[in-house]
Amino acid sequence: MTHETVTLKLPRKLLTDAGSVAAAQDVTIGHLVRQLLAKEVSRRLNPAGAYPADDALLAALKTLLAWDMAEAEGWGDLAARLSAHGYELRPAGDGVCLYKSSCGTRVGKSSDLGFPYHTLAKRFGGPMTDHPQSTSEHRKTDPPAPRPLPSTVKGRLQRSLEPVFKTSHDWPTLTVRLRKRGFELRPQGTGCAIYTMETGRHVCNTATVGYRYRALVKKMGSPMPGHPHGAKWIKGEPVEESADFDVIERPFPRGRVG
Repeated sequence: MTHETVTLKLPRKLLTDAGSVAAAQDVTIGHLVRQLLAKEVSRRLNPAGAYPADDALLAALKTLLAWDMAEAEGWGDLAARLSAHGYELRPAGDGVCLYKSSCGTRVGKSSDLGFPYHTLAKRFGGPMTDHPQSTSEHRKTDPPAPRPLPSTVKGRLQRSLEPVFKTSHDWPTLTVRLRKRGFELRPQGTGCAIYTMETGRHVCNTATVGYRYRALVKKMGSPMPGHPHGAKWIKGEPVEESADFDVIERPFPRGRVG
């Protein structure tokens, strides 16, 4: 490859700092500039391939996430499983990409992990919520019959959603945070339960994540909007919970079965 000579005018401090970075990597400033420029040009011209995947990182993630991605029964279920590991899926072009939840760093495409978007959409019975490339073929696919969540999945939900309930101090905040993870709250008797937004399937009672509805009402200072029960709890008057809701929650196993 032939190189053309280009003259750049740089601030003195930037040139000094660039020299330090280049020296630390044992390369020239010219090499450093070429690498950074090539990366930026690639990002601008080809957004889908703007972030080359780290093979070593992807190999580690395949080992970490393969079981959850293979066993997930819907987009909400998959979101909860990935969230437990600190990752999330976001729409990207006609597919989805994996990001670190803490800092928003893009890791790679779902296909890099062996699970292309179209395969996931077909398996889950429809496209990812709010995905811009929702196709008519996906819409016509019947959703899979709901099955009870394994206890190991509920355990992950417990660890993933408990901080959301703990740090939310009003109903709107809790509602928005749950929706971002693919879940919503619905009244259940005199209590409250968590459902997936994608399939509308009951996942677990709020007691599973450590907060019975009675405790949430007292924490938020008001009943859940639209819930017919809870007002008396603010006044400190006792209210009996329905027998079908007030169950004893057992701790879920933290290890994987199998």
